[in-house]
Amino acid sequence: MRPHAAPAGASAQDPSGPTHSRRGTRSQGEVRQQQWHHSLIQLWRLLVLTSAAVGLTGLLWEKGWWLETPSQVIFRNASGLSHGELLAASKLQFPTPLLALDPSRVQENLRRHGSPTMQVRIKRLLAPPQLLIDVEQGGAQAWARRSLANRVERGLLDHHGRWTSLNAHHQLRGLPTVQHDVLVDGWNPAFQGVLAELLSYMEQLEIPIPTIRISGDGQLVLLSATALGEIHLGPPDNLSRKLAILDHLHGQIGERAPQLTYAYVDLRNPDEPQLGLYQ
Repeated sequence: MRPHAAPAGASAQDPSGPTHSRRGTRSQGEVRQQQWHHSLIQLWRLLVLTSAAVGLTGLLWEKGWWLETPSQVIFRNASGLSHGELLAASKLQFPTPLLALDPSRVQENLRRHGSPTMQVRIKRLLAPPQLLIDVEQGGAQAWARRSLANRVERGLLDHHGRWTSLNAHHQLRGLPTVQHDVLVDGWNPAFQGVLAELLSYMEQLEIPIPTIRISGDGQLVLLSATALGEIHLGPPDNLSRKLAILDHLHGQIGERAPQLTYAYVDLRNPDEPQLGLYQ
């Protein structure tokens, strides 16, 4: 019998088929191996650099970045207060690691010794290791009161409207002088900027305002020491316009009806101010 002939166009062996596939497989495997080898080298370099950085930081922590003597603590703008007095008030201990120092604790210690509105800024210098402390005697602008969970706390406000608590140490030394003899009742941190703006207007207002009240829903009420009674400013928007209208009303009422006493002035809508009389 004659053997079957191979189909036309096909050969008994195709050298380009399986051999080519095996070469392609080997080539891809070599590429993946090279990539893996490169990744291992990069990882090793990263580990070496990290270990060196950690070792250097530990060495500097242990040997270099330390405050060992009081001369490494520098006070600036500390008018009227000696270096020794401020150093004792800061309660810094020597030696102490520079990076482990708590700036907020040092600030609080200095304020507790000096004025509650003292501004303290602390900067660490690493080369050479030093602690730079800027001290500025800030003036209190107003009294303040706020309600906490179980008590009412009294404090002071600076010219930014920021709160500073009055502690027993300051009360024993005598209450500080404030720029404006006004009490901010119901202070909360969301009104710092508004209070700073409002306190800056106090020097321009012709109306004595002994109390600024912030209600729980964020409304501003001024309690005047004149015939205008309570002055409802409402939300803290258009503040300058509301206060300008208040000054104008005060002048008009003082000239035309000096004997009348009003229950309130409503300036929540400054375009339509309203006066309320006692019944």
